[in-house]
Formats: sequence, structure tokens, C-alpha cells
Amino acid sequence: MRQTALRQRHSVKQERASRQTQKRQRKAQQQAASESAQTRAVEELDMGRREYVPSLSVVFRLLALMRVCGALLAPLQDCDEVYNYWEPLHFVQFGTGKQTWEYAPQYALRSYAYLRVHDAVIWAMHFVFGFAGKAQAFYALRVGLALASALSEAVLVRRVAAHVGARAANCTALALFGMAGLFHAAPALLPSSFAMCLCTLGAAAAMAPPAADLRRHLRQRAAPATAAFVLAAVGGWPYAGVAAVPFVAEELLVQGVGNNGGWWRARRLAALALVGGGTAGAAAGAMAAVDAWHYGRPVVAAWNQVAYNVLGQHGGSAALYGTEPWHFYVRNGLLNANAVLVLALAALPLWAAHAAVLRAAARSAGPAARPAARRLERAHVLLLFRIAPFPVALAAFSLHPHKEERFLSIVYPHMCFSAAAALGLVGALRTRFGSRIRFNSSRRLDVAVLAVAACVGMLRMAALVHYHAAPVRAFAELRAHAETTQTEAARLLPLGPSLKMLAGARTQAAEPAAEQTLCMGGAWHRFSSAYWLPRGFRLQFVRELGADAGQLPGDFEPVRASGSVRASTAAPRADFNARNAWEPGHVVELGRCDYVVEIEYGERRTELGGMEIRDSAISEISETSDAVWRRVGACHPVLDSARSGVLLRTLYVPPGAARLVSWATGQQQAWARMCVYRRDNIR
Repeated sequence: MRQTALRQRHSVKQERASRQTQKRQRKAQQQAASESAQTRAVEELDMGRREYVPSLSVVFRLLALMRVCGALLAPLQDCDEVYNYWEPLHFVQFGTGKQTWEYAPQYALRSYAYLRVHDAVIWAMHFVFGFAGKAQAFYALRVGLALASALSEAVLVRRVAAHVGARAANCTALALFGMAGLFHAAPALLPSSFAMCLCTLGAAAAMAPPAADLRRHLRQRAAPATAAFVLAAVGGWPYAGVAAVPFVAEELLVQGVGNNGGWWRARRLAALALVGGGTAGAAAGAMAAVDAWHYGRPVVAAWNQVAYNVLGQHGGSAALYGTEPWHFYVRNGLLNANAVLVLALAALPLWAAHAAVLRAAARSAGPAARPAARRLERAHVLLLFRIAPFPVALAAFSLHPHKEERFLSIVYPHMCFSAAAALGLVGALRTRFGSRIRFNSSRRLDVAVLAVAACVGMLRMAALVHYHAAPVRAFAELRAHAETTQTEAARLLPLGPSLKMLAGARTQAAEPAAEQTLCMGGAWHRFSSAYWLPRGFRLQFVRELGADAGQLPGDFEPVRASGSVRASTAAPRADFNARNAWEPGHVVELGRCDYVVEIEYGERRTELGGMEIRDSAISEISETSDAVWRRVGACHPVLDSARSGVLLRTLYVPPGAARLVSWATGQQQAWARMCVYRRDNIR
């Protein structure tokens, strides 16, 4: 009996030892698999870093090609850009222009300092090139803005390559190249576009990881990023500060690698306050001095804008100018960014999924894989702060009832980086789960996705140019008709001296031109700015022709009448209000018009340039006046978006293909035409 018990006990011990051996073997296999996964992830990361990235010069030239095309071809998207910036800039330079209520001294929501910066840019370009016409100055400034945007984007791409990975940098560059939103946002004379460039530079500086040494940290990351974000908010658009929230959070939450020393958060916060406060004080002080000179009293225009739009000062609110549903920016982003937006929205969920996988892998990692696991975990935490600006801005602007397309443009480059990060996270998750798709195949898949997005984006760019370029063509027709024997091309603009003057170019002063009144009605929001008007022409609005949309812009008092720019800008104005209420003094009777530029909508259909155009009942205009109105030059087709199908108005579709799409989907592509009419003679 005793021997039997001993044998049973020995058998139990052997079984227990066998089970422990099997358990150790399974654990060793799991550790080996984890180490293999960690190794594959590190190899994937290293291969991404070894991938070729074009130099800063090459990236800049590629992006500049697309941005300059946008500057020369893209129509002005927003009437606020025309009436709040191009028109006041024209007044500052040439003494005439339309004035909005935001520039009335009692409200002072817009900064003349912003205009003076761009005035200086035009003056410098004129000194070098000697512009012979206002249109040249117009395009020169747009090209300059486009090049500034391309440079900031190129810097972002190179910083991504240095601190995130070459693969992410290449994907970011491809997304930037084909994004339709940047095609028209980059050359825009808007504070949001100005802020976009500075926020892009701030994001580029913030790509560097925090450093333990405070001096190095300030030099490489904190100081340039803080200065860029502060200038974007103070000198450009106050609400651009939302793009800096993740950067500030990272500064206060993430330590540098190594010995950070005591009170590292307090020291970083003090440094941020010092750099940010100094930058803000210098910028705000200079702007306040310029604005005080123009308005005739101390003014902080940025604060007035926030007080009106957010705090309801003067009984106003941004909601007076329209409200949109919460998903407005998503719908608009699909139009301007298509697949890039989808990828950017997926970046945060993909980041969370990969974070869970990393935590699970770190818990089961063996000693050999632990350094790689810690490295990947830290890189993943830093990536969160890099992709956060886009969703933070999207959420913040979506909560506000008043929404406009240009508001989100400050994070367009961030959106492109988030899309590139999403593709990288998809590749990392694929590696984690043992996908057999190798690096080169994965890279080709990323390029294919972004190339398709770029092609769709270029179709959108072509649609903007082809469907909505009629205003520029119509005003060019007017300029050609109004040219006299002493054309604007025969002399240099009165913007100051130029190298051409020093070389003896002909610069005789222009004789005062006869005053001509150009009128617009329902198409007032398509005006291309006074830079396209011939000498002596002034824009007015006619209610009979459909100019009935809240408070229309008024006029700056011409410098010729007031005596100086300051006398006009500081003069009290009683014909403006802050409630978007109708002002009868901002319209004229049709009888005062010498020319009319209008988009014609009618029910009869004719053929114009191979496209079906809804004809105009021009007799309706003639019947309201004792004059005969005759067409000047040719009419130019413009898409009637309200009566065109979604696909046919969103992307460019050649006429032959448009008929096929109409047959297949039942959608139609309706066209109107923009024409110039001249008062001929009295009946």
C-alpha cells in the first residue's frame, strides 16, 4: 500500500512538472512572437525613415506649381475677401473702394495694419517689376501669398520627415499637392489664410519632440512654435489660437527624454509666457498704433471682433450672417479634400486602436523587446498631439452656429498630416496582426489612395476654374472696352518709384478719367474687386436688379474729396449698422448706371460655346429705363449651381461626358451667362 501511494505521488509530481514545462514553453513562444512583432514594427519604422524624401527646394517647387496655378486661375471664393480686404486695400493704394460696416470707426472690427502689410508687399513688388496695371498688382499679391503658403507647407513636410518619418512626409506632401481646398485658400487675401501659413509653421516647429534641456527645447521647438501660433492669432485671425491647444497641452504634459530637472512644467510655462507675451505685445502694439492712426482713436480690432461675434457687443452676433448644421464642415471637407478628410477623421480611432495593441504588446514583451516597446509607446503618445489640431479645430468650429468654409482652412495642412498618419497607423496595425503585405506593397497602396484623392481634387479645381471664372472674364471684357488712347498699360501705376522709373521708363501721369458708374444687382457677391475696374469706374448696387441682401457695402469717401486716407477712414459714418439691416443709401437707381454687369437667368435656352445657356430677358432691364442697353463683347458661361446636379456641379465633367452622366443619373447641368451692358443712348 505504501509503495502504491509513493508511485501515485511520484506520478502526480511528474504531471505537475510536465504542465509547468508546457506552460514555460507557451510563455516563451508568446514572448518570441511579441519580440518578433516588435522587431517587425521597428523595421517598418526604420524603413519608413530610410525612404527617399525630396529636399526642401524640390518640395517647395512642386507645391508652388500648384499654388501659383491657384493664384492665377482660381476665382475669388468669398465675397468677404473682396469687400473686407481687396476693396479696402484698393482704397489705401488708389483712394477709392467699397467700405463695409466693419471698417466704420464706431465698430472698428477690421485692422488696417493687416492691409498695410500687404500694401508694403505690393509696393516692394512694384519697385522691382514696375506694374503697369492694377490687375498686375492683384495677381502679383496673389502669387506672393501662394508662394508663402507653399513655403510653409514645404517646411512642414521636411519637419515631418525629420521627426516622424519619411513615409509620413511623402504622404503629407502628396495630400497637400492634390487638395482642392488649398488651391483657392492659399492665395486668398484672408486673415484665415494668413493664419493658416503661420499655424503650418507652428505645427512644423512642434513636430520636434520635447527636449530635457530647456535651452535646446526653446531653440528647436517651443520658441518658434509659440511665436508662430501667437502671430497667427494676434496678427491674423483671433480664432486661430484653437490650433495651438494640442501644442500647449504637450508642453505641459510630456517630459523630454533624460533629466528634465525639478519644476520642469513651471519653467516651460514661464518660457511660453515670456515668448508668447513678448510676441503678442509687439504685434498687438504695432497693430494698435496703425489702427489708431486710421480710426482716429485707440482701437484693438481683434478684441472688437471677438466681442461682437462671441460676446454680442453692439447687439450683434455672427449668427446674423447665417447658421449651418453641425455637419457643415464635414460636407464641405468632402468637397475640398474628399478621401483626405475621411483619412483624417479616422486618424484618432486608428490611434486609439494602435495604442491598445501597443499596451498589450508591452505587457507581454520580453527583455529584448522592451526598449523597442518603450520607444514605440513614446512615439505613439507624441503622435497624438501631432494629429490633434485638426479634430480639435473641427469640433470647436462645428459647435459654433455661424460657419464658413474659410474658417477650417487654418488646419488644412494639419488635415493632410493627419491623413498621412492614418495611413501609417493602418500599416502599423497590419504589421501587428501579421499581415503578409510587405513594406513596398503597403507604400504603393498608400500612394495609390492619395493619388486617387489628388485626381479627384484636381477635378474639383478644374470645376472651380471652368464653372465659375465668368466674373474675371467679364470684367476683363469691360476693361478692354473702356481702354482709351492713353491706356493703363502705357504707364506705371502711381505706387511709388520703381526700377523701371530709374531706368527711364515712360511714367507720365494719367489724366483724370471721366467718372463712370458700374452697377451690379443679384450678382453683387461675384464682384472681382476694383482692381479689375478701368480708371474712373465706380461700383454701385441696384435694388431693381436683385441687390437686396441685408446690409450691402457702402463707399469710402474718396481721398480726392477728403484730402487724405486718414480723413476718410476716421470720418464718422451714420449709414452703417451692426445688425445686418438694410441701408437704403447703399443702392442707386438704375438710371444712374453707365454699365451693368449681371448674371442672366431666363427660361429660354440658347447655345453658347457648345453649352446650353438659360437666356436672359434683357428687355426687362430696358423696360425699367429710358435708355437702350447694348451688350459689350461676348457673354461668359457660369454654372447655375441651384439647378445643376450634385455630381455635375461638384467635379469638372467635359461636355460630352456631362451628357452621358445626365442620361445615366437624370441630373442636369444648367448654365447661365454673365454679360456686360452699356447704356447706349436715350430713346
